[in-house]
Amino acid sequence: MKDNIVLNYGAVDALIEKKSNEIINQYLKEGRDEFNYAKYDLYETPISNAIEEALTLPFLSDKKVVHIKNAYLFTGEKVNNSINHSTDALLEFIEQYDGDTLVVFDVSNEKLDERKKLVKTVKKNATLNKIEQMSEQEMKQWIKSYLNEQYKDIKEDALVAFLELTGIQFNIIHAELEKLILFIGDEPVINKKDVTEIVSRSLEQNVFLLTEYIQKGKKEKSIELLKDLINLKEEPIKLLALITSNYRLYYQCKILAGKSYSEQQIAKTIGVHPYRVKLALRIIRNLSLERLLKTIDICADTDYELKSSYMDKVLILELFILKI
Repeated sequence: MKDNIVLNYGAVDALIEKKSNEIINQYLKEGRDEFNYAKYDLYETPISNAIEEALTLPFLSDKKVVHIKNAYLFTGEKVNNSINHSTDALLEFIEQYDGDTLVVFDVSNEKLDERKKLVKTVKKNATLNKIEQMSEQEMKQWIKSYLNEQYKDIKEDALVAFLELTGIQFNIIHAELEKLILFIGDEPVINKKDVTEIVSRSLEQNVFLLTEYIQKGKKEKSIELLKDLINLKEEPIKLLALITSNYRLYYQCKILAGKSYSEQQIAKTIGVHPYRVKLALRIIRNLSLERLLKTIDICADTDYELKSSYMDKVLILELFILKI
């Protein structure tokens, strides 16, 4: 039964889990318990156990769900563990299953391995949902909706400041919202002061801010933020890689914006979230392609120096900032 096998896949685990929970809760209207819900993790348990559970009739319940997490067998992911998964048994199960139990697979990957017979079979015999990242507007709507469920609201300037600190990463946003709700206690509305006091800036947003400081020639602020990140145990090589990635993004956005591409078109062409494109376009207005290329070359030279020099790596990064 195609409707009773569901496969949810995408790049963001939290959004996959959210979709799966919505499907499961809709199916099990009375709520979950030990008799109607069973969860398996393929990093830890053979697929044969989950198949056996799915083929077993519900006990003390009219409906049952088998939820299979980390179903990497549908991707090209290689996992080093001692668990032996019978893909033939899974293939036969998907092809022949006609039971009433709902089987939900969670795949933490934005692409399935189309070369596999298993993937071709599941596409024919199951409902597939590709879980895309939320747009900035969708994320704002979700935040407001989530807060409303907690009988809270957020001011617009506070919401803008919140996203500037967290970026569009669902798991980070969810965690920071929980902190905010605890912080404001009985207060019904979150304001900008609450956000600036309690919300932590994500690594991605920190590096984006660092790159912006570097590009605007704010050397003192750049080095101060760099030292803060080093104190948070971030590796210099990793920080440079993220800075380089931002400059490549700037370069790509500059070229495509020059061809009159929209934010959405640029994001789709490059393969990044539109929110990152929005931030990049804000920075590159007065930058030339030549200057961006020169900076990318300096990034490459600094990367080589970090990996080959005996100099202090933090000092190398500081000199890199002063050089640009």
